[in-house]
Amino acid sequence: MMLAERNISYNSLLSYKRDLLDFQNFLQKNKLSEFNIVAENIRDWIEYLSQNNLTARSINRKISTIKGYYEFLISENHIKYNPTLMVELPKYKTKLPKILSIDEVKTLLNYCDHNKTASSIRLKAMVYLLYASGLRVSELITIKITDILINQSSDTIRKKERMTVINEKTIQTITEYLPIRNNFINKKNIKSATYLFPSISNEGHMTRQNFAILLKQIAIKAGLNPENISPHLLRHSFASHLLEGGANLRVIQELLGHADISTTQIYTHVQINHLKKAMTHHPLYNNNPTE
Repeated sequence: MMLAERNISYNSLLSYKRDLLDFQNFLQKNKLSEFNIVAENIRDWIEYLSQNNLTARSINRKISTIKGYYEFLISENHIKYNPTLMVELPKYKTKLPKILSIDEVKTLLNYCDHNKTASSIRLKAMVYLLYASGLRVSELITIKITDILINQSSDTIRKKERMTVINEKTIQTITEYLPIRNNFINKKNIKSATYLFPSISNEGHMTRQNFAILLKQIAIKAGLNPENISPHLLRHSFASHLLEGGANLRVIQELLGHADISTTQIYTHVQINHLKKAMTHHPLYNNNPTE
């Protein structure tokens, strides 16, 4: 399916692989070939998945994977018809991502700015970089020192097939952190020295779990609700705040590394939700206009 050529996260690749294997197993059980099935066979698979208690959201994701697979087969001239195109997908209510307000992000960043221990300086660099770039947390913790390019012509991060530009303030936090970076390197793990955020963990870098815990700890100290703070929520906030500021949706898609624009479009719904809440303050909202 040539997923490696697309901007897909490792976890997404695993999900797509499972989807394809599930589909192949269904075809084998029913003595069907992937090269000559029709829309009715796809509907049968949807029914089979539903009977196995899969949610509508999960079924839609699997069908999306199979649709992409058949598009690939068509591009390689193996088949001429995509059987998924005539199939109606199960309906489900889209769950909108939670985001932090800009003021909440500022509160978090301001707290980070006023702590000068080595661990705090490292955490500050990670928080600034995550919010400034919209990286996935898996990408953030595994950034290599060679992925960061800071020079007069380009301040960027290289991850997978995309590049992300970072702002001056974030560059300052990374520059402040770099002199103490060696303090965190796991001397027993040769790979540890290659990471921007090394640690004594077995992986050699800051772990996803530890970063999430540290983030909640500073949220508490900053007076924020730790239940509303997570690495992924900062990524959501990055995208939503860009859209709110007038950024083009296609640009946001590229920055987030979404393969499909429909994944990015969910942030437009978040903005509509915020606009609806803002409109509750309008005099006409309760049919009680001011004179």
